[in-house]
Amino acid sequence: MRILALAGSLRAASLNARLLREAARLAPEAAFEFWERLDDLPHFSPERDVEPVPEPVADLRARILAADALLVCTPEYIHAMPAVLKNLLEWVVSSGACVGKPAAAWSASPSPEGGAKAQASLAHTLAVMSARVVPEASLCLTLAASGLDAEGRLIDPVQVARMAEAIQALIAAGNAA
Repeated sequence: MRILALAGSLRAASLNARLLREAARLAPEAAFEFWERLDDLPHFSPERDVEPVPEPVADLRARILAADALLVCTPEYIHAMPAVLKNLLEWVVSSGACVGKPAAAWSASPSPEGGAKAQASLAHTLAVMSARVVPEASLCLTLAASGLDAEGRLIDPVQVARMAEAIQALIAAGNAA
């Protein structure tokens, strides 16, 4: 089972990227790949989406096609997913790489809502792209930076259990696909 993990943040110490790594630790039976070239993508424009597409776009599309499932974790900026993540999704939509692909939409935020508005926006966008969003695999994680220890592991056992259950649901969906 191959899971492509995408963090929707450019921050070097991104909480979202750290949580994706924690997810991989909690599911050693799955092979996680972390695509960390978000900052390499050019701004999307339909006029640019012609062959040959820019190399980072071709790389992203190929990795999505090769994956059995997608795990996307977004921060919440102004009650939405950040523009860089939306840009990534815009580059992928026309390729059809997400069609039928099991996907989990996660958000992580220090806010009490856990980035629920960004997570809903991400899930909606993935569904519009014809990805198969797995509700049981999707999460809003309410975390402050203090919710992780120095190694990036979740401290709260309830959150650990929620994350582990979500990953198992994504693995099950990917295996069934």
